[in-house]
Amino acid sequence: MFQWRDDHLRTEERYRALREITYEAVMEEYPEITAKDISIRDAFTADSWKHIDGDTARTRRGSWDWAREYPYYKKKPNRFEISLWRGGVLGALSYGQTSKSGTRVRMNLIESIPLRPTPLGMRALPVLSYAAAAFAHLVGADELWVLDPDPSLEGLYMQEGFGSRTYYHGKRVGQRIVL
Repeated sequence: MFQWRDDHLRTEERYRALREITYEAVMEEYPEITAKDISIRDAFTADSWKHIDGDTARTRRGSWDWAREYPYYKKKPNRFEISLWRGGVLGALSYGQTSKSGTRVRMNLIESIPLRPTPLGMRALPVLSYAAAAFAHLVGADELWVLDPDPSLEGLYMQEGFGSRTYYHGKRVGQRIVL
């Protein structure tokens, strides 16, 4: 049977505690929203959103599969992960992680339920940004990035304080906030 090394387990526990503090901060700032980690069930629920149709549903969605990404992120002790709930309905989720040096927090995957109106009242991005910034503060990072944002959402991210699109490490496109 596979076992994690002791240093991995210590790092996982440290970041788990920081994520829990982040969830508490989100729920204090937004009392009607429940924030928690992402379960495999949440990942499958988010994947089912691509089958939601109708006049009030957003048709564009991320190209990734949350259930396929789930084991990849669960192996990363320094991950940022959050699911946002309101009224017992999953409204949004995000996966990311800190940079190797710990000076940046990246939100790699972000998605909200495509139904309009949403359970979060169109506040998915502000709440996710708040959570990621809180997590960044806790880990000592001074930058928050959204990686590979949809070009059509650049203005929306800029409204939340992110800069215009630029390169992250010269390879990937992102938008950032200097904290």
